Amino acid sequence: MDDEECEEVAALARQLAVKTWLVGGREDEAIEAVHRNLPALRGTMDAVGWSLAVEPDLVRVYKPVTFAAGRIPDGGSHEGSWYWLTVAALESARPRVGLGQVVAAARDAAAEAGIPVLQSPTELRALVTALSMLRARGLVEEIGEGRIEALLEQEDPPVLLRVHHARLLHVLPRNVPVDEFGQWAADPGKEPLSWLESLKAPEGLSARMCGMLADEAVVHSGDLSEDEQQWLCNRLASEGAAVAKAFGLRLEQRVEGAAFVMPAEAYTSDRELGAFTFPRRGRGGTVPHAALLLIDIVVSVGERGGALAPGEGWCGIRSGEVLRHLGELAREHPGWADEFRNAPERLGDHVRELLEPADLLRVSCGYEDWWWLSPASARWTVVPDEPDPFGTPVPLRKETSR
Repeated sequence: MDDEECEEVAALARQLAVKTWLVGGREDEAIEAVHRNLPALRGTMDAVGWSLAVEPDLVRVYKPVTFAAGRIPDGGSHEGSWYWLTVAALESARPRVGLGQVVAAARDAAAEAGIPVLQSPTELRALVTALSMLRARGLVEEIGEGRIEALLEQEDPPVLLRVHHARLLHVLPRNVPVDEFGQWAADPGKEPLSWLESLKAPEGLSARMCGMLADEAVVHSGDLSEDEQQWLCNRLASEGAAVAKAFGLRLEQRVEGAAFVMPAEAYTSDRELGAFTFPRRGRGGTVPHAALLLIDIVVSVGERGGALAPGEGWCGIRSGEVLRHLGELAREHPGWADEFRNAPERLGDHVRELLEPADLLRVSCGYEDWWWLSPASARWTVVPDEPDPFGTPVPLRKETSR
C-alpha cells in the first residue's frame, strides 16, 4: 500500500477502535471505506485480536472483554440491565412499534427475570439511556420527529420506532462457552468475573497485548502476568511499535507501563479517540480544572508505593486529605461553580468520575479510602504564570514528552 492508503486504513482502525458499530444511512462513507480497504483492515484488526463483521449496511467490531487485574465496577449498572432487557423485548417486537410498547415489554422482561420494576425517575433515566444506546448502535431508530427522550416528559409519548432485527444478532459477544443445554456456561449477572474469564481471549500473546494497548488509555506493568511483562520488555519495541504505526499512533514506554499515543499533528478533533479527553485548562469548567490542580498536589505530597498501591509509580493520598485540598482550592478560585465551591464531597465525586474511566485514578477502600494516581499523570507538568480562565493567576498544566 502507498502512504495515502496506509493513512486511510489507520484512520479507519482508529475510528473502529472507538465506534464499534457503523450503521448504514448514518456512516455510509465510512462503511464504503471499510469495504474498499477490507483486506488491509482485517490484518490490522487481527494484529490486536479483534474480529470484524462486514455487511452492506453494517460494520461491527468484536473486541475481547478484559479488565486489567480483574477490576470490575462494584454493584450493577441500571443502564446495562435495561439495555439487555430491552434487547430481549425487541426480539419479538414488530418491525415498526410504538415506544410505549417497547417500554412495557422491557418491564415485563424485568418482572420475569425477578428484577423489581419501580417506575422511579432513576429507573426511567436508566431506561432512556439504554434506549439511546440501542439507537447509537443502529438497532432502533425513530420514525418521524418523535424522540426517545420524550419518555422523560410523557408516560406514553407518540414515538414510533423502527427495529432492525437482523442487527440484533450482532449484540451478543462471540465465542461464549455454553453448557450441554446450549446455555451460557457462566451467568454474567451472578458471576461476572467467571463469565469474563470464560470468554476466549486472543490465542497469541502479541495480539492480546497489542489489543490492550489499542483499547486502553494506559497498560500498567503491575496489572500484567509474568509472561505479559516479559513481552512488554522483549517484544513491545518491535511488535507493539508496528501495530501502533498501523493505527497511526505512537508507542510510549516507561518502567511503569506503556501506551499508544495520538500524535498531536494527527488530531482532527478532541473526540477522535473516544468520549474521554484528559482534562486541561480552558475546557470543561470547574471539575477538569480541579482535577488538574489536585493531580499536581498529589504528585507533590502523596505517598509513592506502599502496600495499598496498585503498582510501581502510583502516588496515593487519603480521601480525607483529598477533600481538604479540594476545599482549599475552592476557596482560592471564586470563579468555580457554586455547587462545587461549597461542597468538596460533591466535587470529589465528580473528579473521581472524570479520572477513573481512563484508569488514571484508582480508589482502594478500607477504614479510610485512598486515592491512587497513575504514573501516566506525570505526562502533565506545571507551567507557571499563564492566565487562569477563572480569573485567578495560578499554575497551568501542559502536556510534555517526558
